[in-house]
Amino acid sequence: MKARHVLILFSVLFTCTVHLHAQTPAPVAVEVAPVANPEQTPAIKNYCEKLEKSFKRFGWEKSQCETFKWNHYRNSVLGDPLMWTVFGDVSDEELPSFKDKDVTIVMCGVHGDEITPVKFCFDLMYYLRDAYADPEKVKGEFHNKVVLVSPLVNPDSYFKARPTRVNARGIDPNRNFPTKDWQLEARQIWLKKFRRDKRRNPGMKANSEPEVVFQVNLIKRYNPDKIVSVHSPLTLLDYDGPSVATTNGMDGVKAHELLIQMSKDASGYNIKDYPFFPGSLGNWAGKERNIPTYTLELPSSDPRKNPEYWTLFKSALHKLIVHNLRQNIAKAPVPDEVGKPNAPTSGNSPASPN
Repeated sequence: MKARHVLILFSVLFTCTVHLHAQTPAPVAVEVAPVANPEQTPAIKNYCEKLEKSFKRFGWEKSQCETFKWNHYRNSVLGDPLMWTVFGDVSDEELPSFKDKDVTIVMCGVHGDEITPVKFCFDLMYYLRDAYADPEKVKGEFHNKVVLVSPLVNPDSYFKARPTRVNARGIDPNRNFPTKDWQLEARQIWLKKFRRDKRRNPGMKANSEPEVVFQVNLIKRYNPDKIVSVHSPLTLLDYDGPSVATTNGMDGVKAHELLIQMSKDASGYNIKDYPFFPGSLGNWAGKERNIPTYTLELPSSDPRKNPEYWTLFKSALHKLIVHNLRQNIAKAPVPDEVGKPNAPTSGNSPASPN
């Protein structure tokens, strides 16, 4: 082939290549939606489908329930899984090193007719998923922090056409904890003071309800440094637990300081003290076990208000999670036996209104 022909052929090929490149669109960044967790069981898949329908009903965006890794061992009265998800490293859960980790448990949906807390817990889960995906945050303020979230403790009551406070057996999950005063006082107070109010029925026996056993076991298993229970609609923050340094390693002074800081971060949100109730979480965990326990009562159960509530409390929840409440001593295990003597509580600390 003559050199002239070769030159012409090369010129044609080059021109075609440039033309094709110009016609090829530049790659566009595509936002990849979270994918379903392949480890889900049929029970969890069914649960997530029901939850998705409820989110649509209340006008919320998709729950993304199927994208979280759930832990599930126990079911509600009607058979729905009682689940929690974990943020942080728990691979050493059975090793001594786990005792050095700062553990927070957050629970919502204890009363099914308190709608806004359920979405609030999911908002927290979205936030934590992003935070724990950031290596810098995990190395920084989230270092050695473990957060467990159970967004729906009482699914039977929440999934009803008309949600209720009590579970499927008509028992209040926040009056059935096996507190030391339950046997003598729980039913007496219910019969006399509350005049058999169906919304506050403590049951015939403490710790009889699967939703309560679930919470008790979760706390005993992970031995948290602090607990948050989200309710509505009383518009307040409440603290149950030690008021001074205690033998289980928790510092009540720091716990109260954190309560005040949370209030400030939430535009001066109301702090209010309530007396203890037999069978309540605050009594069982805060008073008897000296675990700093915070009750956040959102202003209403209006599902349209959730974006407003998350914006208001985002900073406060962040501070609670990263805040260290320990003294410089090892954390003691949560007693396994009901009625086993616990470390003494100094002073009278308030209890949850729920």
